[in-house]
Amino acid sequence: MASFDMIEINLLPEELKAKPKERKTKLEPKAVFYLAPVIFALLIATHIYLAVVNIKNSYQLKALNNKWQAQEPQRKILDSAKEEYDILSADVQAIRQLAAERINWAEKLNQISLGLPSGVWLNEISLAGNKFNLNGSAISLQKQEMSLINKFLTNLKNDPDFFHGFNSLDLDSVQKRAVGGYEIADFIFRGSLK
Repeated sequence: MASFDMIEINLLPEELKAKPKERKTKLEPKAVFYLAPVIFALLIATHIYLAVVNIKNSYQLKALNNKWQAQEPQRKILDSAKEEYDILSADVQAIRQLAAERINWAEKLNQISLGLPSGVWLNEISLAGNKFNLNGSAISLQKQEMSLINKFLTNLKNDPDFFHGFNSLDLDSVQKRAVGGYEIADFIFRGSLK
């Protein structure tokens, strides 16, 4: 459907026609005379308010600065305690690291005892720097002293609890001797620690 616009016809004379209301944009001098003191009073009130806020803030700042200055000795004590704590913390960390790297010889001696085959005994265990020496002897009625010594060395090398901390552990020497008709093999294990 087509839409039609209506045409408006106003046949009244010009003086009787309704005129759109005009806005007054000009201020009358009388209104300016009354409005200027109000604006001036608002500006003065705003300045007074900002001055009071500024004075209040300056007193608060001064009070906070005084508190800050009063706590200066406590801050110095706290700073020195923090420095000591940091030093001690570093020392504790170093001690923990050393403790983790240290060799627990009680465990190692227990592992030696557990790995010792029947017919093998120890004569001396020594440690000098990172050099480890283990002297012992072996006896066997079946003449298998070397087999017992090799079994003992293999037990020690294959035990991770014992071998931890070692770079190497090897058979250094074996000397045989006869005592009361029995053959005894004296051996020396030499090892190096990490």
